[in-house]
Amino acid sequence: DVVSVSLEGTAGCDLVRVTDALATVEAIAAGSTGGMQPAPFDLVFVDADKTRLLEYVEACLSSDKLLKRGGLIVVDNVLWKGLVLEASSGNFASLTETEETEQDELRKNRRARKLANQMHQFNSAIVK
Repeated sequence: DVVSVSLEGTAGCDLVRVTDALATVEAIAAGSTGGMQPAPFDLVFVDADKTRLLEYVEACLSSDKLLKRGGLIVVDNVLWKGLVLEASSGNFASLTETEETEQDELRKNRRARKLANQMHQFNSAIVK
């Protein structure tokens, strides 16, 4: 499915629905999209599976067919509600009886801590 959107001839985009976003990003970077080759982008926004973010960034940087030279990659959830900062120090705050907020529930959640650690590892890999 493709939906085209334009603003009176000044800007436009095509929204493409895919089943495997990483495979699509890799195909665009390789130039093997079966005739539909979008122009290189000035900006790539990645809002994807936290465990595979580095793979998305690497695919974006693998050629100039996806991201223009000097282009910008923006990755969602790099601080993930502050939990990534806590993961970087290895200190997930303990709860007091008066703290029962959504973020406090996330701190107690094992999966949330694991994802926060993965985001910290991603951030560490990016700054190298």
